[in-house]
Amino acid sequence: MTIHFQRTRTTLGVRDVTSSIDFYRRALGFEVLVTMGDPPDFALLGADGAGLGLVEAAQPAVADFACCYVDVEGVEELHDRCVAAGARITAPLTHQPWGNHDFVVADLDGHQLAFGELTVPRPDPSGLADPGAPQS
Repeated sequence: MTIHFQRTRTTLGVRDVTSSIDFYRRALGFEVLVTMGDPPDFALLGADGAGLGLVEAAQPAVADFACCYVDVEGVEELHDRCVAAGARITAPLTHQPWGNHDFVVADLDGHQLAFGELTVPRPDPSGLADPGAPQS
């Protein structure tokens, strides 16, 4: 049997799941897939193929760096949406030397999430490209 990873979901500890749901809806366009508790202490959010879990935590562990990177199409529009929603941009929209155009946004608890779009073709990083494949 061959293993194929299909998607990933980041789960973040947050102080207030309801407020975080509102932030991720307004700023990033995520929709609620499921919640548990009343008021919710757990939620699964989704946007296209991306998933995000939120779990209530009295003292969320927050990294000093972007805790995840989400590949998107329409990064400039997403950036504009975040700005319009009043989200805190911690790294501006930048064309990276490796070909990504991305930015980083912080949520209500300070979790930093990077969103980016590949703007130029990238060579095969594994060095395992099929040697019999036509060369461009």
